[in-house]
Amino acid sequence: MTKLYPLAADPGQTHYARARIIDHTPPETFEGFTWFVVVCNPKCERRAQLGLRRAGYQTYLPQTKRWITHARKKAKRESPLFPRYLFLGIKPDQDFYRMRGVDGVEGLVRNDGVPVQIPAPDDHPHPLARLLDRELVGEFDFTRLPEVGPQFSPGEQVRLASAFLSEFQGQVVAMLSKGRVDVLVEFMGRMTRVQLKATELQRLEAVE
Repeated sequence: MTKLYPLAADPGQTHYARARIIDHTPPETFEGFTWFVVVCNPKCERRAQLGLRRAGYQTYLPQTKRWITHARKKAKRESPLFPRYLFLGIKPDQDFYRMRGVDGVEGLVRNDGVPVQIPAPDDHPHPLARLLDRELVGEFDFTRLPEVGPQFSPGEQVRLASAFLSEFQGQVVAMLSKGRVDVLVEFMGRMTRVQLKATELQRLEAVE
């Protein structure tokens, strides 16, 4: 996608230059990149993503859709599925140097000082590709009429039921309206609150 920007010109004549518009569309492929997890400053996920793309990196920022009401008007709003996190793809000839100073970026998720890579089995689709498939079919679109699913109590221990996230466990904070659950999940070494469908959760005793 491109947009025309006017340049200084002689009187009565206008010249234009084409400038790339950087949007939030997901990557076409996850192959050929090594993927890491970026920690963003609070409410700066989109700003960080744009800055990283301008620096030449590939990124993926999974989105969820919810209804919001403002000034008595109801509208859909997209927001990050994992608040404060986005995924960063590095080509073989790239390093992290150009990340320095990108607005909105706090750092990378690390283990003993080493950036944590997202494992990518050779004989299966990339985990992020599976997550994108779920996003594209609307599993994180809470503006749709949802399945109510099971009811959970605050404090219950649960496991995320999807194949991509099945290794993550969490604690229920609260049941919300329309079959949604507020869950505290340990994600890449940090505790973060996410809102998921009740149908995406399983009680630990049900899966052990």
